[in-house]
Amino acid sequence: MNPDPDLFALDEIPEDARAAVDEAERAVAAVRDRAERRVAAIRDQVEQECAAVRDRAEAEVAGVQQDTTRELAPLVRHLLETLRGLQERYARDGKLDEALAIRARVRQLRGDLLGVRPDPGNLVEFGPAEVGRHFLFEVVGRTDGSVWGTDAYTADSRLAAAAVHAGAVRVGERGLVRVTILDGTAREYTGTTHNEVSSYDYAAYPVAFRVERV
Repeated sequence: MNPDPDLFALDEIPEDARAAVDEAERAVAAVRDRAERRVAAIRDQVEQECAAVRDRAEAEVAGVQQDTTRELAPLVRHLLETLRGLQERYARDGKLDEALAIRARVRQLRGDLLGVRPDPGNLVEFGPAEVGRHFLFEVVGRTDGSVWGTDAYTADSRLAAAAVHAGAVRVGERGLVRVTILDGTAREYTGTTHNEVSSYDYAAYPVAFRVERV
């Protein structure tokens, strides 16, 4: 009984047959290599296009958010000034419960209508997904706490001190600031002294922020 020819080991077949097999295997490998390169190129192109779409969408969303904030700001400011006037009047009249209730309502309205957030200390909770977005915070200017950079600050910098350094609020002043989350991967942070706050140099940090007066 003759053995199945498919079971012959490669080193047992004639040289011309082995050469044919080797040539076929090289051809198959070349086709697969070209296919893998094409697939990789397609994936890279799709990822670049998706990234560009995401960037455009985030920029448009950020623009809408800014426009909405600017449109709402005078309306909310007028309401808050009215309520503060009432709060002061009730306080002068000795009606402290009413004054405290108005103050609590003012704080709630600032958050509900303008999206104002309390001072988080630093911005480490914000990652690359928030790059380009804007946030409003209520801070009291301080000189203590570490700050790295100038104009653009590392996310682990103390917001209240960075706001003073940037001129967004004064020391001891309570105010609203707008924070923009920035890509920090390609930045170098240079320390300077401004407004009684000294910041420090830092080589690289993945997320940064800019802070401005509202």
